Amino acid sequence: MTLKEHLEQLCQELTVECPTFNREKMAELTINSTLSIDLHDLDPGFSLHAKIAPVTVKKREEFYSYLMRANFLGQGTGGARIGMDADENFLTLSHGFAYEMDYQTFKESVEDFVNYVLYWREETAKFKET
Repeated sequence: MTLKEHLEQLCQELTVECPTFNREKMAELTINSTLSIDLHDLDPGFSLHAKIAPVTVKKREEFYSYLMRANFLGQGTGGARIGMDADENFLTLSHGFAYEMDYQTFKESVEDFVNYVLYWREETAKFKET
């Protein structure tokens, strides 16, 4: 199955609108009103990318050290990488898979990615409160 077919099946299961891939082989999957994920077809494989939260913490150096520890060997990110968007206004999470996979593995990979995005949104909010 192709990435497009995997995505169509996932959208059907989630009962969300299925996006189409543009010329750059990118599609934006909207999970809910606050979360959307960019999928890039790497052929073979794919990558996932999502915004976590705006960078508005007071103790930036402490916060960035915390994020670097999470990024170390992918231990706190499930193999994904926390970074920033080009304008350095948002924290982002990215994960690449340079190989084809069956639908079940694809679904689990997307689910894990979404869970890490949500987890890091919560952690960012907690850090802002301290």
